[in-house]
Amino acid sequence: MRNSKQSENNFQNYSDVKEKIIETAITLIKNSDGLVENITIREIAQKADVAVGLINYHFGSKSRLIETCVQRIISNVMKTFSGTEDLKSDQNQERKISSAYKNNSNIASFTARVFTFLIENPEISKISMLADLAQPNSKSNSSVSFRAIFKAIPDTEQEEIRKLKAFILLASIQSAFLNRQIIDQLLGFNMNKPDDYKHFFRLITQIIGIT
Repeated sequence: MRNSKQSENNFQNYSDVKEKIIETAITLIKNSDGLVENITIREIAQKADVAVGLINYHFGSKSRLIETCVQRIISNVMKTFSGTEDLKSDQNQERKISSAYKNNSNIASFTARVFTFLIENPEISKISMLADLAQPNSKSNSSVSFRAIFKAIPDTEQEEIRKLKAFILLASIQSAFLNRQIIDQLLGFNMNKPDDYKHFFRLITQIIGIT
């Protein structure tokens, strides 16, 4: 009985330390202006009041810790948009995001909601997008979002056309976010103003025919 209680306490301590490291890293990421290369393992350890070795033990590397933090934040956002806690797999995440798109009055309005999150959380959004662009893979946030948008598009055209439309919309969201500081000069839209970016995405979805 005593050994069982001790094991339970050890597991609790293990979980608490790991969670403390993640929460500390998330705070640093949000204050990094997207420059995660400036965040060091030593700084995370100091802020979390843990040994550097514990971070390596739990996550193996800084990049793995950052990836865990990014996934945590993105997952929480998707829960908010989809109105569910059941996002334990990529398939569920895609299904819930797609459902959220379909349940909105139109895809443009939901896209504007997504963009609102991006500009309110610029550091984590930039990290996630640049990581996906640098090392694209089928399980990245971008790939999950692409498949979700594709599933939300009405099945009234050929599959390859719907896939291209989903790709164009996703690329428009990412490009508008990453280039938001100069889009006003290039296109005349202030992507920091809700009315402007809502109109922007309304036009984009009209152009590609998925309103």
